[in-house]
Amino acid sequence: MNNSVCLTPRPPHSSNQPDAAARDEIDRARQAPAILYIDHKNLTGECVGQQLAVLLLESTVVTVARVGDVPEGAREAGRFSVCIFNKHAALIGDSELAAEFTQLADLAPHLPLVVLSDVDDADDIVKAFALGVRGYIPINLPIKQAVEAIRLVGVGGSYVPSSFLSTSMQRGAAQNHTERNEHHCTERFSPRQMEVLQRLWQGKQNKMIAYDLKMCESTVKVHIRHIMKKLNARNRTQIVLLTRSLNEIDGVPIEYQNVSVS
Repeated sequence: MNNSVCLTPRPPHSSNQPDAAARDEIDRARQAPAILYIDHKNLTGECVGQQLAVLLLESTVVTVARVGDVPEGAREAGRFSVCIFNKHAALIGDSELAAEFTQLADLAPHLPLVVLSDVDDADDIVKAFALGVRGYIPINLPIKQAVEAIRLVGVGGSYVPSSFLSTSMQRGAAQNHTERNEHHCTERFSPRQMEVLQRLWQGKQNKMIAYDLKMCESTVKVHIRHIMKKLNARNRTQIVLLTRSLNEIDGVPIEYQNVSVS
């Protein structure tokens, strides 16, 4: 996008208005709270900026390519009610994006910020809100819903996409399920059986397990049979698969071999 500025006021109510009345209408629009739209790409900058002006008639929409392009006359305190920043595919933490955000914070420290993004990623959304972003709008959101999200942020609210909420709920449910399974499994096995399990995950033969734990090989086989019975497993491979939620050290799976019961 070039450095030109598109200042889109509310249109006059009638094309037959006298020039003086039309100028008054434009002056009132310029004095009203405005929405700042920042987009460094020509096509989306012009198209989205125009659509925002059409759908947000209660505000003036100022469209610029970069924060530095905001016109001097629009920089007074309280001029903008909200800023929409189209970051496209850039991720939160990108150096160029961070520089723009810093410049925007210097220009208007308390201006609510809405991010428009090609990226609909939960981690990116979390990082954005950690930086103080008040709304995160993925580009697959219908424009009318996006406009309502912008209005919500403009009056002091926050907007999080439903996809993020769904992902968070799924992650939470999966974590709770894993924690319940781990707690259940650790209660089912004795400390000695857990030691045998750990070596089964590492693919060790009965003879090596007996050596590690300083017990007879026949005792190892007894422990394995008891574990199989508790899990309703038919062999060592099934034992490993059925207890794989426990098969981690610092979050990294232990390598194991598929070894049949001897």
